Amino acid sequence: MNQKLKMSEEEIAFSEIIGDLVEQWGFIRHLGRIWSLLFLKQKPLSPSDIQAFLSLSAGSVSSSLSELQTWGVVKRIRMAGDRNFYYEPELHIWKSVSNVLRNREIRILEEANRGLSGLIERLQSRSKEEGVDFQIKRLKQIREAMETAFLLFSALVNGGPLSLPKVGRLFDKFRSF
Repeated sequence: MNQKLKMSEEEIAFSEIIGDLVEQWGFIRHLGRIWSLLFLKQKPLSPSDIQAFLSLSAGSVSSSLSELQTWGVVKRIRMAGDRNFYYEPELHIWKSVSNVLRNREIRILEEANRGLSGLIERLQSRSKEEGVDFQIKRLKQIREAMETAFLLFSALVNGGPLSLPKVGRLFDKFRSF
């Protein structure tokens, strides 16, 4: 195993900032720390290098690298003449963010929308009961806001610069809720 590798104060600070950020998004802090380390290094790193730099266990590094690959923010590569695997970050930041939006946030909104639609259908079967029409109206309001958020995320993920006016209109619509 490598001797303990040292990070500069700035690398540590960046690692903590990104670790905090991804933790706020509901991910494990180590994912942000590993990605930030890879992002600031000029050369790809081996799992044992990452382990030494961040004082993490081999298992934690391995599972974190697998998850980062799943999200499309880290790539596993081989170096010429070396049998070991190394890791490097996806350098296109927007590609990384849009992968997370596509694979997580949009899916969450779709699931919530399906749940709300099913709930509205159940309530509509009881529409003669007092207060149910009010509840249906409120649930439809929430569903419409979620559909708008879904369109907004989809436009951000799938669109290029030409979609920016559309995104602006969606933001305006979202503010009306």
